[in-house]
Amino acid sequence: MSYIVLARRYRPQSFDEVVGQKHITDLLKEGIRTKHLGHAFLFCGPRGVGKTSCARILAKSLNCKEGPTATPCDKCPACKEITSGNSFDVIEIDGASNRGIDEIRTLRENVKFAPSYGRYKIYIIDEVHMLTEPAFNALLKTLEEPPEYVKFILATTAPAKVPATIISRCQRFDFYRISIAVLTSTLESIAKTEKLKVSDEAMFAIAKAASGSLRDALSILDQAGALSRKDIKAEDITSMLGTVEIGLLFELVDCISQRNCSAALSVIDKIINQGKDMKQLNRDLIEHFRHLMIMKVGGKGLGGLVDYPVAAKEMLLIQSQAFALPEIIKAIEIFVQCQENARAADSLRIPLELAIAQLTYRVEAKGAVTSPSKASAQPKPIEGKVVSPSTEVRFTSPVNILANKKGFVGLPGGEEDLSLGLPKEIENTVIAEPLTIGTVKRSWDAVTHAISREKMSVATFLQEGSPYALQGSKLTIGFPKEATFHKEALETKDSLRIVERVFSEKLNAALKIDFKIVEDHKPQEDEPFVKAALEAFKGKVVNKWHSDTNAGK
Repeated sequence: MSYIVLARRYRPQSFDEVVGQKHITDLLKEGIRTKHLGHAFLFCGPRGVGKTSCARILAKSLNCKEGPTATPCDKCPACKEITSGNSFDVIEIDGASNRGIDEIRTLRENVKFAPSYGRYKIYIIDEVHMLTEPAFNALLKTLEEPPEYVKFILATTAPAKVPATIISRCQRFDFYRISIAVLTSTLESIAKTEKLKVSDEAMFAIAKAASGSLRDALSILDQAGALSRKDIKAEDITSMLGTVEIGLLFELVDCISQRNCSAALSVIDKIINQGKDMKQLNRDLIEHFRHLMIMKVGGKGLGGLVDYPVAAKEMLLIQSQAFALPEIIKAIEIFVQCQENARAADSLRIPLELAIAQLTYRVEAKGAVTSPSKASAQPKPIEGKVVSPSTEVRFTSPVNILANKKGFVGLPGGEEDLSLGLPKEIENTVIAEPLTIGTVKRSWDAVTHAISREKMSVATFLQEGSPYALQGSKLTIGFPKEATFHKEALETKDSLRIVERVFSEKLNAALKIDFKIVEDHKPQEDEPFVKAALEAFKGKVVNKWHSDTNAGK
């Protein structure tokens, strides 16, 4: 006799044998006991969680010689035929291959005939969401008012694709994904029966790879048993499936927490050389940081949200202490963006390595600026501005420029990186005395950016000019001849009030602003690091500010 796979051999034959769906089986058993069952059922849920098995058990319960009963005997002809799949009264239809209106018309004609010898004629339509719209329409009337001896059981993995008119005619039952703990327990019992020696780590690896599907878990165990029946280890499972060992995930995330870019890239290279699936690695990293976020927020109190063994949860709790919550959230965002970037690349390796660099390079750059040898206990002026010793200067990196898809070079700094070239700490600091025209020029981008947050049009007009002269408290801003319109627009009462107020606040001086057409006008020069970025990428500044919140102002 040919070999029967574990998924078929251990298919549940009674409601009590169904794994992880007690909320469904209890309802069905109670409905049978009280004779309070509808004529149509809709079983929804992920693959491999027991939808079709429950449909067959329900069919046996209704047609069993001893029934209707919640515990079919499995001995009478009706039970045996349903179990073997050759019952004349229980018709299983594959919705994917019988999806047209002609098949449904045939069904409508056949329901007129009474069952051969059972109490009910039962139609089980698997993957019912695959039916065409005309087929659904043809099924509506029969589904709503079938003969008293007909029952419909519809099963689907995509209930959102089933028309509401169909759902409203059925009793809906939602099946859950099976937890890792329940899967592991079930696999251990089956492995013991099959005389398979499987390590605890391997059991966890199988349960995790199954993603809540018992059928998938049994298929993986079956395949692993063909390789070795004596000693199945976690390495065998991960090698067979191309998944990443949980130990390597912790090692990689440890490198990220230590901001060790080179070590993290070495771990990535090791994973690639083992032939692992890079897309799966990226998904695993997103899930891992999601678990870190939960443990960071709630600790052991939210441990139920992490479907891992206790030992792994303890490791996650310890590792979460190495990150601040914003860093964990940022990591999730970067790896999600990595998935998007991979669609435009031939390989996921480059986007993944870029994501690792983003998570580690930023802090390395800070260290270069704020090294102990350069630290000072006294505040230091930075280009005419007074800042505290704790202020860190962040410079633009090529990573940030490449990630910006808005059509311009965004300069990091400020609260949401709204493209101002100075951090918010420096932008809001007080200017050191005395105030000079050079200081005004160096602060030009910061001040005009502050104006753009209040009224973008005023800031845009100011872009055409530049600081020209400073005499006492009078600041003259020069414009070329071709910018006469911009100059006049700024001289209106409302615009002038905004400019004078913001300049006075940011420069810490009561200033009067004057606008003037200058013959030899010279545009305001870009910051040095902006020039470096433009030269490196042979680009140009299209717009110095961008904020959706200012649209239309």
